[in-house]
Amino acid sequence: MAYVALYRAYRPQKFCDVVGQQHIVKTLQNAIKLNKVAHAYLFCGPRGTGKTTLAKIMAKALNCEQGPSVEPCDECEICKGIQKGTVADVVEIDAASNNGADDIRALRDSVKYLPSVGKYKVYIIDEVHMLSNAAFNALLKTLEEPPKHVIFILATTEPYKLPNTILSRCQRFDFQSLTMEDLIKRLKIVTAEENIKISEEAILQIASASEGGMRDALSLLDQTVSFSINEEITIEDVLSVSGNVSYKVLCNMLNACLDGDGPTALQLLDQILKEGKEVPRIINDLIMFLRDVLLLKNQAILEDKMEYHQDDFKTFCNRVMKSIVYDWLNQLNETNNNMRFSTQKRAYLELALLKMSDVKIHEEISLIERIEQLEHTIDMLANQTPLEEKPKAIEISIPTKEEIKQMDQPQIIEKPKPIEISTEDEIQISEVEEILNSASKARKIQLQGIWKKISEDYSGVFVAQILVAGEIVAVNDNKMVVVLNDLGFCNRLMRYENFVRIIEILDKYNSEIIDYICLPKVVWNKIKVDYKSKYSLDNPKVSLEKISIGVLRRKEPTQKEESDLEKLYEFIEKEKIEILED
Repeated sequence: MAYVALYRAYRPQKFCDVVGQQHIVKTLQNAIKLNKVAHAYLFCGPRGTGKTTLAKIMAKALNCEQGPSVEPCDECEICKGIQKGTVADVVEIDAASNNGADDIRALRDSVKYLPSVGKYKVYIIDEVHMLSNAAFNALLKTLEEPPKHVIFILATTEPYKLPNTILSRCQRFDFQSLTMEDLIKRLKIVTAEENIKISEEAILQIASASEGGMRDALSLLDQTVSFSINEEITIEDVLSVSGNVSYKVLCNMLNACLDGDGPTALQLLDQILKEGKEVPRIINDLIMFLRDVLLLKNQAILEDKMEYHQDDFKTFCNRVMKSIVYDWLNQLNETNNNMRFSTQKRAYLELALLKMSDVKIHEEISLIERIEQLEHTIDMLANQTPLEEKPKAIEISIPTKEEIKQMDQPQIIEKPKPIEISTEDEIQISEVEEILNSASKARKIQLQGIWKKISEDYSGVFVAQILVAGEIVAVNDNKMVVVLNDLGFCNRLMRYENFVRIIEILDKYNSEIIDYICLPKVVWNKIKVDYKSKYSLDNPKVSLEKISIGVLRRKEPTQKEESDLEKLYEFIEKEKIEILED
C-alpha cells in the first residue's frame, strides 16, 4: 500500500477529534441537535486550521445512517464513503481550478436532484474566493434559496475577497490559528502512535515553525522524519528542514552587534547563508527573536518558549536596552521592505547588521534614554520635595562628549526607583468626569479646526508640537481633555511653565480655553469604555469608576523654584540638542 502522509493519516474523522476551534464545533453540534442547520456556511481562517476537515465531518454527521447526529458513527457505509470520496451526495469542488461561470451553472443544475443515499446533498467549495465575478453572480440565487435537501459549505483563507452579496447569505465561522499548546499536544500523540523518537526541543521548534497550522506542523514532522538519519530527531534536523535559524546563532549575532563587532556579525551571517538559509527567513527570525526579548523584558510572556529558559538568552536580555531593540526592529523592518524590490537581498541585510553594530548610534540612544529618565526623576522631585530642598535633592551626572567617545559599549542603565507620591498630587478622575459631562461637540470641532494651524505656525516650539500630536477627546466651555501616547509627554505638558506657554498660544486663536488635562492613551481607553457603558439619554451625567490616572497635578512654583528648574531644563535640552546634532 502506498505511503500516506501524516497530515492525511491523522486527519480528524469526528468532531471530538478536532484540535482547537471548539467554539465552531459546539455551534455546529448544537445546530444539528436543535434541527437548526443553515443552508449555507462560510468557513474562513488561516491555512491548515481544519476548514475542509470540519466541512467533511459536518457532511458525515448530517448523512450518517444513525443521524443526523451530533457525532458521526464513522462506521456505516455512508460515513466511510464520504471519507473516501465515493458518495455522490457530498461534492467537493476546488474553486481554484473550477472558477468559471459554466462550472457554477453545472453545479446549479445538479442541485435540484434529490440525494441518492444520504439525507442531504452537501457542496463543499474550497478556496471559494478564487471564483470569477460571473461565477459568483451565477451562484447568488441558488445560495440564497437552495432546495431543502442542499447545504453549501464555502471555505476560504481570504474572506475579504468575497462579494458582500455572498457573505450576507452565509453563516460565517472564523477559524483561529492553533495555539502552541494544542500543536505540541497533537504532535506528541502522533509521534507516540508512529513510534518516532524526537527531542522536546525539536517538537517545540516544529510547533513554532508551523505558525498555528496543524497541517504545516504534521507536514514538517513528516519531512523531518525522512531527513533525519539519527535514532532521535534533534532540533538541528528540524532547523535544516524548515529553514529557520537557531536562536543561539541569532543570539551570538546580536551580541556581536551590541558589542560593535560588525565583522563577527557578518561572519555569522555568511555561515548561515552557506547552510542554505534564505535572507527573508533570517530577517523574520531576527524580528521574532527581538520580539521575544521585548516580551521577556516587559514581563509579558505569552507562550512558553525554550529560549526563555536559556542562560545565554537571559544574559542578552539583561545587556540590551529596550530603546536599542526598538531601533533594531525599525531597521530590520525597513530592510525587509526595501529588499522586496531588489535582487541584492544579502547586501541589504549586511548593511543593516553594520548599522546595528554602530556603537555611536547605541551611545546616542543610551544617552537620550538616560536624559528622559532624568527628566522623569525631576518631575517626580518637583512635586514631592519641599521647595527649599529641591536644588540639593537633584543630582545629575550627564557624560561629556569625550566620555561618550571612550565608551566601549552601551551602558546598562537601571531605571530610577519610582518615588512614592500622594494621590493628591495626581489629577483626579472627578476632574475628567466634570469635563466629559459638560462636553460640547461643536466646541470640539472648533478646536480641531485650529490644531493644524498651531502645528504650522509653531513648528519650532517643542511643547506645541507635543500638544498637536495628541487627540482632543472632550471640550466644554473653557476646558479640554487631550490624549497623548506617552505618560511622560502628559506630565511634560502639565508643567506650569509649559501650561502658561500653551494657553498663550491657544489665546491667539480665540479658543477661550483656560485649562486642560492630558491623559495617557491607555488610561483614556479605560475611561472611554466605562463612560460608554454607563451613558444613556436617561443618564447623561456619568459617574466614572475611580481609577489612578498617573498624571501629576500642575503646581505653580515660587520664584526661586521656577528659576532653579528652568536652568535645569535648559541645561538638559541643550545637551540633548548637541548630542543629536553630533
